Amino acid sequence: MENNDNNLQRNLYEVESKLYVAFTRLIGPLSMMANLKTYQNDHKEIKQILDKIVEWGTKFQTIRNLDFIMPNELLDIYNKLDKLKEKYIFEVDTGNEDELSDEAVIWLSEIMQLRKKLINMRGEEKNVR
Repeated sequence: MENNDNNLQRNLYEVESKLYVAFTRLIGPLSMMANLKTYQNDHKEIKQILDKIVEWGTKFQTIRNLDFIMPNELLDIYNKLDKLKEKYIFEVDTGNEDELSDEAVIWLSEIMQLRKKLINMRGEEKNVR
């Protein structure tokens, strides 16, 4: 039983570490997008998304869980980012900064997957103890 608990704790730590990296890798592109002229027409929406992601990341750092994020809220943010990606990814007048929206979608997708895994593991943790 103790070995299962140690393995679970190690796996939880691994997922938490990956989530920390994913939040950092998502906040970076969003911060840049919020300050680039390329994205100026969507600055308000990008800033709202960035603020929400920072809020989630900050809360995650404190409680080490993401069960406070409602699935519909997460999906709404994902859809907004995906729309921005579609809008900017093939812009011919932009440089490499058009890839930032694609990168943001990729990292939010990673957070979504890790969130699900973490919630499931937290449920297992309760059953082990």
